[in-house]
Amino acid sequence: MQIPRMTTLVLLLALSLTACDDTFLDPFDNDQRYFTVYGFLDPTRLRQTVRVIPVTRFPEDIQGPAEGQAFIDARVYTRNLTDSTSTLWQHELKRLEDGSYIHLYHADFLVKAGHTYRLDIIRNDEKRASATTTVPRPPSDAFILSEAPVVQEDSSVIQQIAVPGVAALWDFEAIYLVEGTNYRDRVFVPYEPPSGPDGSGTWQFQLDITADQDSIVARARRFMRTQPLDTMPLTLSAMGVQFRIVDDAWFPLFRESDLFKLSQPGYVSNVVNGYGIFGSLGIHREEWGITPELARTLGYPITVDFDAPF
Repeated sequence: MQIPRMTTLVLLLALSLTACDDTFLDPFDNDQRYFTVYGFLDPTRLRQTVRVIPVTRFPEDIQGPAEGQAFIDARVYTRNLTDSTSTLWQHELKRLEDGSYIHLYHADFLVKAGHTYRLDIIRNDEKRASATTTVPRPPSDAFILSEAPVVQEDSSVIQQIAVPGVAALWDFEAIYLVEGTNYRDRVFVPYEPPSGPDGSGTWQFQLDITADQDSIVARARRFMRTQPLDTMPLTLSAMGVQFRIVDDAWFPLFRESDLFKLSQPGYVSNVVNGYGIFGSLGIHREEWGITPELARTLGYPITVDFDAPF
């Protein structure tokens, strides 16, 4: 299973913390900071995960499950402040590729858009760190601004997409709904976002619809390898976009170039009595039908085989 880019970034954020001794303060002079936490709530997944690091005299460096640092005095809960439900998270001592270990906590529950969640990390002496996040929801069910597809001089097709009203977004993808013989698939084609919104606060994307068809054909051919098919007629019936909306807790940490800032204690944090970031993501998808004229311009219906170029 491919790890989402956002998940990869959170792991990088957490690992960057361990590289800086200055982050770990003396427990007797820690300004009432008890834990560092990194993680986010993701409505696209049932299992939620956060990393927890006790603030102690020494940097976290767990080389074996029998070491003292392999044991953690922490109970982790989330409380949905919107509907008053609560969840106890389960501890895992996770072994990394370099052989060291870290403390992770997992919980299985459905994250709801627009709901506010509080994470509490509690020691046995009842000292605690906490953080709150509200899961982003789109301003409306349909809010992207899509211009009509444009056929260029070389017959390729492009389309402008604008996303207003969100501070930041991740993992923008074009979606294509295709059908064939016993085959129906949504093909997701990733796009790199611009460095930020334009002067009006709108994120601008240009979809290269013609170039994206290569991904559609490649996926259809992979399907055909599992079927007794030499060729397969393929039609394109709809398209759309999908992206994740990032909550305010992540700002200004929404670029990879900002990772080093988390090695500075207290630089950016939404954790009360602690350090780090606990945030959330929202997901938005919009789809619309493909006109017969556009499908014909893109070459549909087509017959896919293993060797013929598209």
